[in-house]
Amino acid sequence: MSSRFGYPRGLRLRSRKDIAAVFRKGRYHRLGMLHAKTLPATGATPRFLISVKKKVGTAPERNRIKRVVREAIRLHRAALTAPYDICLFLTGRPRELPRLETVEPEIEKLFQRLAAAGPQTPEGS
Repeated sequence: MSSRFGYPRGLRLRSRKDIAAVFRKGRYHRLGMLHAKTLPATGATPRFLISVKKKVGTAPERNRIKRVVREAIRLHRAALTAPYDICLFLTGRPRELPRLETVEPEIEKLFQRLAAAGPQTPEGS
């Protein structure tokens, strides 16, 4: 199995300071049931944060949503040509739990949109 399809720790957006910067300066994208904030990153690789509010459902439901989103990211992150910090979040309770077949096209469309925008420099850094 190729290592480029994993989800290593380096791909996770973990710093409170970096997360705050994405929410403060990032660009908003609506992706069907998901929302995203993106900000050009200073690092060499894109980093991701997946957040699901408690009102979405029980812990197993929230964990399943995160797993599905992580899998969609894993499948399509090679499409990103420039590094971005990306926060993906779900705020409202969906009628049914998202499946990979519904989330994957949304993630793919976002990554294509970001790749088409080309490499950018982070603002204010």
